[in-house]
Amino acid sequence: MREPIRSLVISLPAPTNYVEDLQRAFPEVTITTADPDNLTDTLLEADAVVAWRIPEEAIQNARNLKWIHRGAAGVEDLVTPTLRDSGIILTNSSGVHATNMSEHVLACMLAFARRLPKLIDMQREREWNGKRVIGVFELSGQTVALAGLGDIGQAVATRAKALGMNTIGIRRNPALPRPDDVDMLMSSERLHEALESANHVVNSLPLTSSTRGMFDAAAFEAMRPGTYFYNVGRGGTVDQQALITALERGRLAGAALDVTDPEPLPKDSPLWDMPNVIITAHTAGKTPQMWSRVFKLVEVNLRRYNAGEPMINVVDLDAGY
Repeated sequence: MREPIRSLVISLPAPTNYVEDLQRAFPEVTITTADPDNLTDTLLEADAVVAWRIPEEAIQNARNLKWIHRGAAGVEDLVTPTLRDSGIILTNSSGVHATNMSEHVLACMLAFARRLPKLIDMQREREWNGKRVIGVFELSGQTVALAGLGDIGQAVATRAKALGMNTIGIRRNPALPRPDDVDMLMSSERLHEALESANHVVNSLPLTSSTRGMFDAAAFEAMRPGTYFYNVGRGGTVDQQALITALERGRLAGAALDVTDPEPLPKDSPLWDMPNVIITAHTAGKTPQMWSRVFKLVEVNLRRYNAGEPMINVVDLDAGY
């Protein structure tokens, strides 16, 4: 029988009411908040932590740490030899971003289709000249390829189908059941083949050893001219220079980038000045409802841990997600 969690540290920029509600639900657990910069000291005696950033030193020095919950889905920086050897359970917040991030992707798609960046520029210039707005198109009947069919990819598929789009899902294991809103399912090995058929490519992949740099020059070359590319996964899954080249050459009609490599995006990056690029500074998941979903996961897993039951969203340290 494992020892129950009696001390939990929260290191997230969440509204205080969520922490207070969690404390009321678990009066037997001492719940404290901590600044990310002070985690190494705060975690010395803690049983569990909920955070975005956790220095490896903090994990090395924690004497009683049994469980880490990541406030986001990506865990690439946490899956280290230190964690692998520690026996600490790692869970993530996969699923909490399905609604918010899929809506973000659709907003960017519609912005490109209706030429909203150009129209907003014209509004600022107080210019009423419809002749300047060229290249408007409809999403209905177009095809979107979804690299990554987790919660976000599936949520994008559902919303794309509602707009009359065709959907291609790309996943590592195509033997898994095909989601209802995915018309065609293809393996990651057939990525380039899938890209050839798409008008829009949405990347929501986690960053692992197998996905790092997956969208390289060859991948962008495989896309049909005029494709739009959206990255809401991890910046490291994209060869950024290859992306810039594809945009400069006109191979890509546009890109919507919520994540880049590195982050923050350097001020001298040519991406900032490209009229066919939308940059959203890693904000796609930031809605108020996100916090309620994150803390619901924490509540469920804290109950399960202390009851000796299987936890949800446990990260496979070999797969990296």
